[in-house]
Amino acid sequence: MARIDFNANTELGKKLRKWWQSLEDDRGQRAELRRAKSVREVILLPCFQRSCRQFASIFGRESRWQSRLALIMGMLAHVQQMPKDGVSIAKQMARGDKPAVHPLRFRRLLQCEREELYVALIRVVRLLDGCANIHDIAKACFYWSYAVKKDWAFAYFENVKNSEKEF
Repeated sequence: MARIDFNANTELGKKLRKWWQSLEDDRGQRAELRRAKSVREVILLPCFQRSCRQFASIFGRESRWQSRLALIMGMLAHVQQMPKDGVSIAKQMARGDKPAVHPLRFRRLLQCEREELYVALIRVVRLLDGCANIHDIAKACFYWSYAVKKDWAFAYFENVKNSEKEF
């Protein structure tokens, strides 16, 4: 089965960005999604159920796509802006003289299973002041696995200042 592509220039990427931007006009939907404390709570929201139908044709053949999409949509409700340079979230976490996400917190994030990812990533988005690459988050949430964790580890640790790498 072909891998679903979340890049900004794909049909899915454009649809996802349009949905995310629509949260600006529908603050009630954004608030509902932000109040959800877990993926299970997101799934039960009428606004998620309505939004889910928009994506059914793209994800239809994937297994458990609804819960993975709920994770994505719940997360994106916490993102307020995209980085202007389109940098990945792993690189964003490492940026600065003092990384936005401390290496110990980053390592704990990599130990998360998909069920724990929701709360952990919300904390990360808050540490990034609500600025994150929605396409990168969507891809990571949908395909959360050893391969994603490995890619994040390389991207993060390549960009952390040397003094922080020791932790």
